[in-house]
Amino acid sequence: MVRIEFQMERLKFEVEQCVNRVENIKTEVSDQMKANQQELENGFETSMKEVVSNVTSAVKAKLLELQDTVTPTVAFKARLKSRTAVVGGQTIVFPVLIFKEGDAYNSGTGKFTAPISGVYMFSLAFCVYSKKSLTVSIMVEGTRYSTSLFDGDDGHGCSSADTVAIVTAGQEVWVEVISGGTSTGTITDHSDSYRWNTFSGALINRRI
Repeated sequence: MVRIEFQMERLKFEVEQCVNRVENIKTEVSDQMKANQQELENGFETSMKEVVSNVTSAVKAKLLELQDTVTPTVAFKARLKSRTAVVGGQTIVFPVLIFKEGDAYNSGTGKFTAPISGVYMFSLAFCVYSKKSLTVSIMVEGTRYSTSLFDGDDGHGCSSADTVAIVTAGQEVWVEVISGGTSTGTITDHSDSYRWNTFSGALINRRI
């Protein structure tokens, strides 16, 4: 009887030991699973941050690339405001600004300074007194890009001229008298709303 009780106690002890080992194993497995899950979450978060960072960098680079290719707005139009006498070699100053984008035309000197390199379009319009004529050129850094003759008919004729020019940033463009003009005036005044004397220009396409 004593031996049976001893065997029972021993069996009970071994069962308890087994149960404890099973519980320990369960705890270890649970802890390991939690550690693995946390590691996966941390790795996923790190990977997502790297992906977002890479995408952000790529977008910024693309925006900068697009910014370099987009043509900004550079344009102006100016006019004379009074009857004007001109002589050969004179730069005609158009003092009244109708509009200006890009802050490139100087209404005090009559000269346009290209803010960026590119292809530009420049236009002129003159109304010349009857029986008089005027020859002018659009000049780019002292080089003639167009030369036009304006003749006044019996009704003070008006006509226009234009040119396309490749202008480098910093170069100046202006209107220069080649011939024509008298002390009494060649170009009509601006009091007549049907006769505008203007100089205008615009950037068509920038050059990188």
